[in-house]
Amino acid sequence: MERKTHYKMYKAGKNWVFAMLSTIALTGVMAMSGNTAKADTVAQSLTEQVAKVDTTSATTTSTQATTQVEKATNTTNESNAAQTSETTTIEQSGSNVGATNSSQNNKQATTTSIANKDQVSSTQSSTTQKSEEPKVETPVNTADNASQKKVNDNWYLVDNNTGKNLTGFQEIKDQNKVVYYAPSNAQMQYGWQNINNNKYYFDKFNGAMTTGQRNIDGSWYLFDNQGVMQTGFQRIANQNKTVHYDSNGKMQYGWQWIDNATRYFDTVTGAMTTGQKNINNHWYLFDNNGAMQRGFQNLKAYGQDKTVYYNKDGWMLYGQQNIGGHWYNFDKVTGKMSVGFTYLTDQNKKVYYSEVKDTLGQMQYGWQKINNNEYYFDTVTGAMTTGQKNIGDKSYLFNNQGIMQTGQKNLNGHWYYFAKDGSMQTGFVYIDDQDKTVYYASNGQMQYGQKNIGGHWYNFDKVTGKMSIGFTHLTDQNKTVYYSEDKAKLGQMLYGFQTISGKTYYFDKVQGTVATGEKNINNHWYLFDNKGVMQVGFHDLDGGKRTVYYSEAKSNYGQMLYGNQVINGKNYYFDTTTGAMRKGTLVFDKTNHTLSYVTSEGLVAKNTKYKINNVEYVFNVAGVLEHLQGEANIAGNWYLFDNNNHVLIGFQTLKDGRKVYYSPNNAQMQYGQQNIDGHWYLFDKVNGSMQTGFKDLTPYGQNKTVYYATNGQMQYGKQNIDGHWYLFNTFDGAMYKGWLMSGNDWYYYNQQNGQLQTGSAVINGVGYNFDGNGKQILNYSIDYRYALPAGKGDDETAANNYLILHEVGTESGAATNARYFHDTVDTNEAYVTFVVGDGGKVYQVGRPGQVSWSAGRVANHNAPVQIELGRTYNSGQFWQDYVTYVRVARDMAGKYGIPLTLDAGGAGTRGIKSHYWVTKNIWGDHVDPYGYLSRFGVTQAKLAHDLLYGV
Repeated sequence: MERKTHYKMYKAGKNWVFAMLSTIALTGVMAMSGNTAKADTVAQSLTEQVAKVDTTSATTTSTQATTQVEKATNTTNESNAAQTSETTTIEQSGSNVGATNSSQNNKQATTTSIANKDQVSSTQSSTTQKSEEPKVETPVNTADNASQKKVNDNWYLVDNNTGKNLTGFQEIKDQNKVVYYAPSNAQMQYGWQNINNNKYYFDKFNGAMTTGQRNIDGSWYLFDNQGVMQTGFQRIANQNKTVHYDSNGKMQYGWQWIDNATRYFDTVTGAMTTGQKNINNHWYLFDNNGAMQRGFQNLKAYGQDKTVYYNKDGWMLYGQQNIGGHWYNFDKVTGKMSVGFTYLTDQNKKVYYSEVKDTLGQMQYGWQKINNNEYYFDTVTGAMTTGQKNIGDKSYLFNNQGIMQTGQKNLNGHWYYFAKDGSMQTGFVYIDDQDKTVYYASNGQMQYGQKNIGGHWYNFDKVTGKMSIGFTHLTDQNKTVYYSEDKAKLGQMLYGFQTISGKTYYFDKVQGTVATGEKNINNHWYLFDNKGVMQVGFHDLDGGKRTVYYSEAKSNYGQMLYGNQVINGKNYYFDTTTGAMRKGTLVFDKTNHTLSYVTSEGLVAKNTKYKINNVEYVFNVAGVLEHLQGEANIAGNWYLFDNNNHVLIGFQTLKDGRKVYYSPNNAQMQYGQQNIDGHWYLFDKVNGSMQTGFKDLTPYGQNKTVYYATNGQMQYGKQNIDGHWYLFNTFDGAMYKGWLMSGNDWYYYNQQNGQLQTGSAVINGVGYNFDGNGKQILNYSIDYRYALPAGKGDDETAANNYLILHEVGTESGAATNARYFHDTVDTNEAYVTFVVGDGGKVYQVGRPGQVSWSAGRVANHNAPVQIELGRTYNSGQFWQDYVTYVRVARDMAGKYGIPLTLDAGGAGTRGIKSHYWVTKNIWGDHVDPYGYLSRFGVTQAKLAHDLLYGV
């Protein structure tokens, strides 16, 4: 048995204390520290340990001492601390972060997800939960000396005086340790032991009671100077850190939910974090008690003058965040909350965050007054408005700094006006400091020049925009107009008669142009001077050749007067058409149908005898010429008097049977052609008798023959006269003579008498036959399937000089060539009038009389008809083709008056021409049609003979 010396213990009340241990009273303050010293680097006892321990031991006779070690307890801002821990997580914040009330900054949200995968430990409150085992008081050997003995691998402590085994806590001084012998078996204890409801740890090798920090099975624990295992918050002064031990005494690391607060302990040293801390790339804030903070926090107390925001997971947020339904912005590097104007680069917009305490940092919307300036921020995006902006039903202007503008502003070369409330003005605006009225269109732009507004024309200066009033000359329209000076219609262009400053003016009812000179208004003539003032009284016009009078009477003020007028007691006569005052002439009164005479002084002769061309006439008191009934030649003009000195007008039949016409304007007999009520008549140029029947108007200055019906009216169109049909031009009545093509049919009106030809007739050396309706009976037939439609080919009329004969030049028939001409006219630009062949058939392509394209420009424009002949090797077919070829040529030559001679003379000689002749005399390289004709023995001489005499 081994024996060891044991150091004595003293009993103070119920507590055993070790004489070698010092009684220490610690304060409950846990200092904030960022010390990261590792817990396992400390082996000695804590000198500033704060704990509260109850130790129970036997009573001794030595000095009594009560040692109370208080546990440091963490405090939070919560008035109601949770009594049990909850599973907590920290989630990654997004762009929208749920708001956290600042009064609840330290409350941990429950059952949230963990974004950073750091599991927060579930622990008990810092109040150590004691074992429920009853406390056992073990009698302790108080012998002065004792010895250690090892029996069956167990150590015992034997009192040297009594030989009894000692139990309880025993100090082994020579080994500088305190051990514990179980009261139940007196054996030395090792490892974890629960003694009097306190946990102790004894070295597993030597049984020494542990004090201070100890790493046991990979976990750090803390034991006070009496060896009692500590829990809760503990201040380790020499490492300048506060740590926390769970209910099992294990030092805690990482995220922990303790005393209703989220806390973070260094994952290496276990040091509780205070202040700002970057954990897994997220910044957090912990108060002086280590409680993680949430919501808005001002970091001035932490050495940084900024307000930041921590979300429900404690993460400092950056960029734009929606908190409590309000948008905030936090610097992307520092997290500092933005206030005032802020440019958000990623959204290319400037916004404003409130600087007012109650709404500090909140993005502002709509109208805001900042530093006595008005701004507008988009109601959705918060973007500060610049430039023009429609807000509600009004438009506003903001400068590049976002300040609402007022007054006149020039934008992109256009002037706008913004009222004191900033709204863009439209319509008429009076600008007081410039003493002008201007007009802004619906788009707010100041208007210039003439503008129609509300159905009224206005004018605005082209430089200043000032609205015109009064007389204004519009240079670009070369007119002077008048814009009202009346307040009720200020600036409106006026029309019609206007009295301005006591003078009468007239302004065109459409253009508004002030009238000058003579002006017919509502069938009355007026006179205005060069300034537009209406004139009255006598005025000389036409360079003094015409004196007229404009009424001074109120009822017809300014109107030109006609006929007999009494002016200032004198009787004048003014021409009823021109208004010219008549002098030394006989005049016709259209109202009374009487004649009067105006003297050389312009006065009407009254109640007197007066000689006209040495013939004396009597004028009564009314100025009427007195004359017997019947014809009278006065001053070289014939008149017809009825009873009571009245003269007759219109159609009259005289005693000798002549039907004559007296003009309603002057009562004089008319001669020559006269248009009466829309009809043309002819009166003999000597005796005035109305003419009927056919009349050659050459003596009357027109080279035409016309026809007047029995009522004297000129006739038009197709007329049957004495059993013969005639045709008169529908415009001028000229009788038609010669050939006429109507549709595809031909008619002939005799060149001598104009009668429509029927039966047989020789015309220009060619014999023709006509049916009873005058339509020509052809000795060949025409196929129109390849005829060019209107708009194709040439529409110019050719001169009637040549008829040109061709042959197709290839071994092909008539239809083939006619179709080719028709289909390729736009690309090949070649065609003729007729193509003959295929056994005497005729295909029309171009229209007779018009230019066709087959012999060069000069020949084409002088040939109303050009004919192609198709080829064949069949003799019988050839002679059918040839006969028709000649007949068509003779027919068309006779119609256009072209001589039947073939290839006679030079270019100036009219007649039928071969293409060969055209080549020799005008232009080209063709020699047709003689080469082909010779195939069947037809010579040039035979062709000439057949064209002249027919076949």
